[in-house]
Amino acid sequence: MASEILTADINEIFPVAGQDNDSQGFRDNFRLVKTGLATAATEITSLQTSSAKLNATNDFNGNIIREANLIANSEEVYVSTEITGSQNVRFVNGNHQILTVGADVTLTLTDWPATGKLGKIRLAIKGDGTNRLVTFSPGPNNVIKTDSIWRALVDSVGGAIPNNALIVSSTTDPTFVDLWSSDGGLTVYGQHYGQFTV
Repeated sequence: MASEILTADINEIFPVAGQDNDSQGFRDNFRLVKTGLATAATEITSLQTSSAKLNATNDFNGNIIREANLIANSEEVYVSTEITGSQNVRFVNGNHQILTVGADVTLTLTDWPATGKLGKIRLAIKGDGTNRLVTFSPGPNNVIKTDSIWRALVDSVGGAIPNNALIVSSTTDPTFVDLWSSDGGLTVYGQHYGQFTV
């Protein structure tokens, strides 16, 4: 946006040296300078309030960042305390979350971005050394769809485990799962990667 500071009407050749100058010219120039400074103060305050900062956290409030060339960017990691009861896993906590479960739990997936925006969460889930059933819920009236690897894993365990669940036990090697939605969480897709061990 172009600045609204007006400078064209300031008479830069006033006052004229070596002659008696009308005081109205001084008043006009001072008025224009004062108005320009007031406009500058407003514009600078707006920039300080709503521009991206290099020394502070920035919230772009859902606005589009287009044609950016990103190099050496990282993602914040959210680490939860041990989970022993059913609770929400919130998209707004970050795209990479580390969870430790100490009981059989249901994790409800919440706070997805609005329809038309893709939200992804990667979960690294650790256990407490005992087999724990972790069930994922997309919320009431919503659906979770899992990939064939996840379903094959469920089938290999046997018993009546739902397709949106898995068993974790390891305290050191987390089980990795990706979850994503582009319709505000109405349909959540899940992909199971398993454990990465030496």
